[in-house]
Amino acid sequence: VSPGNSALAMSEWRDSLGTMRTFAYIVWRMNEKRFKSKVDAWIALLIVGVVLMDIVFIYIFAFSGNGLAAQSGVFLSLIGVLVLLSWLTLRTYYTVADQTLKIVCGPFRWKIPIADIHSATPTRSLWSSPALSLDRLRIEYGNGRRIMVSPADKQGFLGAIGHGGN
Repeated sequence: VSPGNSALAMSEWRDSLGTMRTFAYIVWRMNEKRFKSKVDAWIALLIVGVVLMDIVFIYIFAFSGNGLAAQSGVFLSLIGVLVLLSWLTLRTYYTVADQTLKIVCGPFRWKIPIADIHSATPTRSLWSSPALSLDRLRIEYGNGRRIMVSPADKQGFLGAIGHGGN
């Protein structure tokens, strides 16, 4: 085998490895079920209102005559609120794959093995949770732990976590 052929064989091997990885990723994604969070109208209006007020305050502080240090601090705080609210609102979803429930809410993430889930019951609790609606499911899992979610497709979600009868 000449050195030229060896490099060609190695290149073909790398290409086929890349193809296998791509195929494995596609198969994994096909088995993944993703559920968006239901969004209550009043929560959406509240978030939009806070974001709009935030933008107005940013504009006011950007053109007010206050000192630069005060402007910078308030400006950065308002930008932080704007980014966090947008992140939480746009990136709240739940996936079920590989016998694991993954919950994503902005920068926050939870992984719960499906086998650890004891129950999923409807609730309208106001407690803080990765849910953009009060039409929630309280998931009890592990050793007395619980979390609330608000999937838009409640029945599909319950079926995916194996609690379709609850």
